[in-house]
Amino acid sequence: MILALGAAGLLAVLTGVRFALAAAVLRRPEPVYDRDSGPVTILQAVLSGDPTLAGNLRENLANQPDARFVWLIDASDAEGWRIADDLAPTAGGRVEVIGVPPVPQGHNPKVFKLVTGLPRCGDLVAVLDDDTVLPPGALRRAVQALASGDLVTGIPVYRPGHGIWSRLIAAFVNGNALLTYLPPLAYAPPVTINGMFYLTRRSVLESLGGFAAIEDRLCDDHELAKLYRAAGRRIVQTAITHPLSTTVPSFGAYVQLMRRWLVFANRLLGQSLTLPTLGLVVIPSLLPLVAIALSVVFGSPLALAAALGTLLLKAIALAVLRHRVAAAGCPAGDRPADDRPAAIGAEIVAELAADLLLPLHALTTLVRPRRIRWRDKEIDTKGGGVAYRSGSAPDRAPGSAPGCGREWRG
Repeated sequence: MILALGAAGLLAVLTGVRFALAAAVLRRPEPVYDRDSGPVTILQAVLSGDPTLAGNLRENLANQPDARFVWLIDASDAEGWRIADDLAPTAGGRVEVIGVPPVPQGHNPKVFKLVTGLPRCGDLVAVLDDDTVLPPGALRRAVQALASGDLVTGIPVYRPGHGIWSRLIAAFVNGNALLTYLPPLAYAPPVTINGMFYLTRRSVLESLGGFAAIEDRLCDDHELAKLYRAAGRRIVQTAITHPLSTTVPSFGAYVQLMRRWLVFANRLLGQSLTLPTLGLVVIPSLLPLVAIALSVVFGSPLALAAALGTLLLKAIALAVLRHRVAAAGCPAGDRPADDRPAAIGAEIVAELAADLLLPLHALTTLVRPRRIRWRDKEIDTKGGGVAYRSGSAPDRAPGSAPGCGREWRG
């Protein structure tokens, strides 16, 4: 019983410390500079398959009217080209669409596209995943923050999707992002970045070897952060939130996505685990299920109530904090509208479930720990590289793909 109460108490203390550190970081003023830094080119590696893709691309075009877009699409991706053909002509010449040949063996599929797109960019380059939306004003805030560093990154916030699996993915990210990215900033600079959105200068990136320097590495976001840190360049982790929309159609897809993320996390922790990270990230991720299991095994209703109460308060506080952070960065007319009690209540329930399932997902990474599935590709991650399993990489000859060699400005 003492062990159960101790686990529940430790969970409560660590949760409180994480919130206190995150709040301290959020109170820091954002930099404000008056000078114009020039236009931004947004690089997007586009791959069809998710029904939200067209809506996400359309929303970014509307939200960032002063930015240029470079869409990098697999030459064989007929649906991706159809979407680009529909949307690019509406952008007033701000979109350039480039067909990319099949990714070679040993190359990161996303970075392979970014290597192709970088020469088409101006000096300010933003990388934005195709399932991610930048709210109005977010790019301006990132440019302002770049004046105090060399690479700026934000914090992902998932929009609740349709179906239980999409909601559980959203709950996992929303229940962890703010308390993972922000607390370490209270005592140390960031060691990695959020690869879903970041902004840098092309001149700085090319001085470090460009995207080609990490083209053969699996965890592109962490490898890019290592590249910048090794060169003495400064990474700026901001509180800029950017929503994501991902459709997770089945239990299998949900498990595969969680497994991929946690394999990446294991690699990061293996390279940069510190005592504060252990106490603020790793242990709090495992404690919820451990505390509840111990309270059941030892028959302690008090410990069970303490653990569940801590998780409930965490989910409520995070829901409120997320909505406040998102609203603070948006113009009044674009603030998040779905702050109804019912919507927040659904988020809270999903986050409770996600907290309890996380240790079980972590266990799945112990089985074939070097193998993941990344969209349509099965990858062996031995040594941090990229090796496509037989039959999982595109085998179409470049000349036979419908979009190969095609590029245009819309």
